[in-house]
Parts: sequence; structure tokens; C-alpha cells
Amino acid sequence: MKDIFRVSKDFSRAKDLFNKAKERLNEIIPLFPKDKSYKIIEEYYEIVIQLATSIMYLDGYKTLSHIGLIKYLSKNYKEFDNNKIKTVDSLRKIRHGIIYYGKEAEKEFLANYEDSIKEVIHSLIKIAESKLK
Repeated sequence: MKDIFRVSKDFSRAKDLFNKAKERLNEIIPLFPKDKSYKIIEEYYEIVIQLATSIMYLDGYKTLSHIGLIKYLSKNYKEFDNNKIKTVDSLRKIRHGIIYYGKEAEKEFLANYEDSIKEVIHSLIKIAESKLK
């Protein structure tokens, strides 16, 4: 994967990213009313990115590409089966539309996929916690 490169392992940066992701999950997301699904989607995506980036730093890798980050998880972690990868990629595409094109997030997406998103986040937290010990 040409968009992923080796770096020195960075425990401190990984821990900071992990802590910010947990803060978003436990303190920020609960603040948004359910009718603001676009904000919740944005936050869930940021949590996924921060946790995945944290894992990459713990492994000694870096990417500047969100697609590269998703590929990295898919290739290196058996916890991320095809369904989880599709969930993350769908989340990426919807968040991209919200941020860059002002598209309205489909409320049905959050209703239908929130449990899957939380499962992805739980898997990422579990991996990161085991590496941070």
C-alpha cells in the first residue's frame, strides 16, 4: 500500500488520539439531539479515524489517506470483516458529502447502522486498549 508508510511508533500520540476519541464518544455525541444525525455521523466518523490512527501509530505506521486507513484495518486486523469495512466506508462517504458538499445525511442511515458503527468503534477501542497497556 503506497499511501501507508513506516514511522517510529508513537505511544504518546496514540494515547492522545485514543483519549480524544473516547471523549467524543462519551461526552460529545450524547449532547446532540437525534434529529441532528449529520453531527452524530460526523462525530462517529472522527472517532473511527482517531482510533484507527491511534492503532497505526502504535504499530509504527502512518497514512494521510482515509481510504488508506480503512485498507490498513482490513488488511491487518481480522476483527474487520467485510461488513465492518463496508460500514466504515459508507460512513466515510456520507461524512464526505456532509462536510464537502453540504449534503443532508440520511436519517435512515443512522437509524439502520448506528449499532454497526458502535460495534466498529468497540472493536477499535478493544484493539487500541490492548496495545496501550
